[in-house]
Amino acid sequence: MILMTGAAGPTGLSILRQLAARGADVRILGRSEEGAERCRAAGARDVVLGDFRSDADIKTALAGVDKVYHIGPRFQGDEFEIGARLIDAAKVEGVSQFAFHSLVHPMCRQLLHHWEKLRVEEYLIESLVPDTILSPTMYMQNIGLEWPTILETGIYRRFYSVDIPLSVVDLDDVGEAAAIMLTEDGWTGGAFEMCSPRPLSHAGMAKVFADVTGRDIRAEKADIQIWIDAAEKRGEGDYAIKGFVKMCGHYDQFGLPGGNGKVLGMILGRPPNDYRAFAEKWAAAHPSA
Repeated sequence: MILMTGAAGPTGLSILRQLAARGADVRILGRSEEGAERCRAAGARDVVLGDFRSDADIKTALAGVDKVYHIGPRFQGDEFEIGARLIDAAKVEGVSQFAFHSLVHPMCRQLLHHWEKLRVEEYLIESLVPDTILSPTMYMQNIGLEWPTILETGIYRRFYSVDIPLSVVDLDDVGEAAAIMLTEDGWTGGAFEMCSPRPLSHAGMAKVFADVTGRDIRAEKADIQIWIDAAEKRGEGDYAIKGFVKMCGHYDQFGLPGGNGKVLGMILGRPPNDYRAFAEKWAAAHPSA
């Protein structure tokens, strides 16, 4: 049995669907019945309602488990402690594989959520638990947050430069690769970067969508204070706000370098999707009214 944490979000659901297609037996550790229902619909066979900050809940969730896929929380100050707690418990259980969903370039210290994942990677490696580290870059599907506004206004709004290149990847490809690495032998003891073949700016992404949809779509940089005000109104914590602001500053200066799809292509046995293939798929699944 495979235990998944963080399974109710877009990443977890994508991986769950791929695991279900391969007949994998998956248990999820989730915090809400609403999230559990999404996971059941995606193929989870067992649900433990609990908190990955609780030793008792982790112990319950790990009972009888052979593998773990851990998706940690983003922009949470205790992400390392959560990961270390789960790794320690998995070691006691004697799991044969602990797969950690990290991200590309975890060594970039200005990116707080990257640096926290690097600390978890280090702890996992030094735990001597058989490990698999998956390092995907920015999801192409992130455009979904802005899609209603794009359809309404034609503006793809970002809070950092829309002209600097960023490495991106199709989440569906990541989900398929993760499922392969959990259900086939030979994937422990390595870290695997997951990117599409080439980087692209948000202005370039908007141009692709304009071409695919026949609509006037362009990317524009917005004042970061707009996001900060909205985040404070939503009740976001100081750490999360600081992390997002520092991320935008880093992207303004450096973008998100990378974009070599060789590793992901090797895992999938085919070239990863490029942005146009993704845009065509997205537009077909999310047509305008």
